Amino acid sequence: MSKIIDIEDRLKLEQKKRAKVDKAKKAEVVRKILQCTRCLARCLKCGVQFDTHEMYKRYKGPFRFCQSCQEEYDEFLRVRDAGQESSLYWYNKEWQRLWQAWLDYQQAVKDYGESPEFLDLVREVEWDR
Repeated sequence: MSKIIDIEDRLKLEQKKRAKVDKAKKAEVVRKILQCTRCLARCLKCGVQFDTHEMYKRYKGPFRFCQSCQEEYDEFLRVRDAGQESSLYWYNKEWQRLWQAWLDYQQAVKDYGESPEFLDLVREVEWDR
């Protein structure tokens, strides 16, 4: 009789384990969206890490870019808004599509981060602490 396992205790333990894993997954989703996709220590486009003094510098425009990506972004805006071609031959139609797709992705991340469901998830993760 001493080797009989109480099934209810075992089920409760399994539920606790699943809830812990679920909570960790939710927290990771929130962390990735709120921290990783908007990291102040890295260029948003290429991911290069900023020097400490550059992290706190004000940036023009909606994105934090390294100098190289900022110049490329400025050229993209100039080409797009003027309807002209770039003087640099490698900034071609595919390059423009690449930048536009990246901007669309950034908008999608922003929209997701502001969606009611994601905000509910953030609240849920915060309340569970």
